[in-house]
Amino acid sequence: MKFLRVEWTKKRGVIALLATGLVVTSFVLGGYVATGNWNPWGNRHYYQVLNANFQECYTPLGGTPQCQSAHNVIFDASAKYVEQVIEKGTGGLCTVGAACSFNFIAMTSNAVAPTAGMASTGATNGQCGNAGAQGGTELAGGSANGFAAAAGAVTDISGSSGATPSTIVKTFTDTTAPTSVAQSCLVNESTIDANRVNLAAQTFTAITLQIGDTITITWTITWSWS
Repeated sequence: MKFLRVEWTKKRGVIALLATGLVVTSFVLGGYVATGNWNPWGNRHYYQVLNANFQECYTPLGGTPQCQSAHNVIFDASAKYVEQVIEKGTGGLCTVGAACSFNFIAMTSNAVAPTAGMASTGATNGQCGNAGAQGGTELAGGSANGFAAAAGAVTDISGSSGATPSTIVKTFTDTTAPTSVAQSCLVNESTIDANRVNLAAQTFTAITLQIGDTITITWTITWSWS
């Protein structure tokens, strides 16, 4: 009887081992079918916005570019809006599309530095240069002299490993009268209304552009993959 018990115990061990092997094999095969990767743990990719960097290159008419670069400020309230867009669709503001996305660059002469905790949405605080207590005015309407908020050219992220950037670039040309600029913002629409969200802003050494002078603004958002 002991002999039979030993044999039965061995059989149960083999059966348990085979069952475990089947479970693991099924998991690996299922992962391969779903991802095309034999390592079911190796296909998990997460990404996050690490930072957004700003550069302006001012070019006097007939002159050479003079550039400044700086790390930006992303407003907390606007980052919350981005989260709501992802999770809820609109976050209660404009529906995401060609006229409502963060590829619009706005300008202001206000040199008061922004801080992350400032209010940054709506027709008042969503203006470039008027977040929170900045107290400035965005260059807009007929007095903008060519600096009204406008969509930039977007280069999408590429690749799926390491750090990879996307860029938004816009060149403004002074068209009417000498104009001072000292801050740029990345906003979600050209119109200043209740749906306006100012995502990021950066001040720089003030420049007074003359008619025909240009300034190229580049916002670079870097993503990290793991």
